Formats: sequence, structure tokens, C-alpha cells
Amino acid sequence: MTGAAPWVIDGRGLQGGSGVRGIGSYLRGLLGGLHDLGVDERVELLLRRSDPPPDLPPGWAARPGPRLPALKRRLQPLADPFLVAAVLLRRPAALYHAVEYAQPIVARAPVVVTVHDLIPFVVRDGYTWMRRERLLAVRQLRHAEAVITPSQATADDAVRVARVRRERISVIPHGVAAAFRPAPAERVASTRERLGLDRPFLLAVGTFDAHKRLKTLLEVAARVCPVFGLDLVVAGDQGVYRPQVRATVTASPVAGHVHLVGRVGLADLVDLYSGARCLVHSSAYEGFGLPLLEAMACGCPVAAFANSAIPEVCGSAGVTVADGDAGELAGAVAALAVDGPERERLNGKTPESNSPQ
Repeated sequence: MTGAAPWVIDGRGLQGGSGVRGIGSYLRGLLGGLHDLGVDERVELLLRRSDPPPDLPPGWAARPGPRLPALKRRLQPLADPFLVAAVLLRRPAALYHAVEYAQPIVARAPVVVTVHDLIPFVVRDGYTWMRRERLLAVRQLRHAEAVITPSQATADDAVRVARVRRERISVIPHGVAAAFRPAPAERVASTRERLGLDRPFLLAVGTFDAHKRLKTLLEVAARVCPVFGLDLVVAGDQGVYRPQVRATVTASPVAGHVHLVGRVGLADLVDLYSGARCLVHSSAYEGFGLPLLEAMACGCPVAAFANSAIPEVCGSAGVTVADGDAGELAGAVAALAVDGPERERLNGKTPESNSPQ
């Protein structure tokens, strides 16, 4: 492949804190797949100039490529279409793959864009600045040669919101890493002891910005936890939302039952899924909802609202209820959190029997 124009992939999601979040996981999965196909030697990663290149597994052939400046958070999405265009005009590429909005305003190479969700344009409350930052990028989506979405719900949003032609969209559901499988009981017990989890617990995973409905989650916990002697564990880096999340939890009548454990490592997350009585997913919108798939892979029952992509991901392997009905979600959680018919019904259900096709 020496001398061939490279496939340029926006790899900035592998740098810094993003590397342990969803975009980083997606990129590692993508690069791993290209490596398994034996074609990753063609890949160059577009990276931030201010951060060191990411550490990739031994043997992977993807290499650092062009660098972009790191700008202020609100300025970066506005500048990216122009910065990426300038790079691609200077350096020939056979393909450019944007994995989070950074589509060039013009390009000589074919452009593929992965759209994980269109949350700021679907959930209107609380995302005014984000809509402004990403408006140009969303308008550009219709010009991409191909758009990848992880769910049919997000594909429908891309058609409706961004006017992408449906024939240009490929729905490719996310997979789940092999590490997500039921953990041994002794390892789960050790992790619980280290994290101070003395009681059986419900689990919520993610960054609780507005659309994740933290107050609804706490209302569900208040209806269930004191009755059944359960705690609620919230795992995930809350980032800029940390003060708001802490204040909301502190003001809740169920605060004494809530553990904010922050971001946890992969092994601990697997242990939490494996040890939880139920994953409670209160979100108002998901482009996919990877924690749902991860939980099911670890044998953790799932209760969630039936909106956006959630029914696609859960199928019959989880319980979905009317969107926004905290009482109904609490009832589903209660049925799953104790040993009984509903928990037994889901025993043995796996993402493989349910994953979107």
C-alpha cells in the first residue's frame, strides 16, 4: 500500500479524556475492525496538535497523521469544518471519515460521517449553545457521500432534521466489547467492598446532562430503594455537570441511598453491571444507548423508557415502559430487582438474541 493515498479518520476522540468515553470506544472498535481486515496500514489519524498521539495496541498499523489546533470548546465545532477542509486540500486522501460532526466544508476526497445522535436538535431544552455550535455541521451532513448511524431512530432523525437522503444512510448498530460478560462473584464482591456498596443496588451509567433525566431517576429510586432495601449507584464522569448532579442528589429525599462513584475503569464497570439488581435508564433520548447493551451482556436486567433507539437495543431482552412515566418505570424496576417471574423471564437473554440487524 506504500504510496497510496491514505484513509484519514478523525482520531481526536482517542486523545485526552475522550479516549475513555463513547467516541473513543467507537474509534477503537473501528480501528480494531480495520486491523482485523488487514487494511489499517492505510489509515492516518487526524489528531489534536496539543495532545500526544494515542496509545494503540501493539501490531495496529494506523499512524498519526495531520494535526489540528485545539481551540476553546465552543469555538472548535464552528472552526472544524474549515480546519479539516484546509488539511484535506493540502494533503491528498482517498477517504475522510468524520466520527463526530467534523465534516469539511469542501473536500476533494469522499466523505463518510458517523452520526451517533442528534440530541441538541431533537431534545430542545438545555442545548441552545450546542445547537448554535453544530448548526453548520448538521447542515453539511446532506453533502456527505455516506452517513453511518447506529440505529434506525437516528437514521430517521438524520432524514428529518438534516435532510440527508435515506439512500445515503447505513444503519450499523454498535457492538459490545468482549470484556462485557458476567464477572465472577468473588470479583464483584471485592469491587463492592472497595466502593463501599454494602446493600444490593440499582445501577445508572452515564453523564447526566439534561436529557438523561436525573430527577426522574431519583424519583424512581425514591419509590423503590427504601421499600426493598436497595441503593442506587451512578457511574460515569459527570464532567461540567458534576456540581449540578451533586446538588440534585443532595436535595433528593433518597440522597442517603445514592452513591456517585464517578468514572470507573472497565473492570469495575463490568463488576457493577454484573452485581446490579437492575440497570435503570431514565434517558429521554438515545442515538443508541450503549450501557443498555453492556448491561445485558453482563447479565444485568434493564428497565428503560420506550423512546428513540431504546426499543431497538433492548428488544425482548429488556423491559421498556411508557416514556416519562416514573411510576411505571419504578414498577418495572421493582419487578426486576427482586427474584421473581419477571427477573426469571429475562434470565439467559443476551444481546446476541436481540441486537438490531
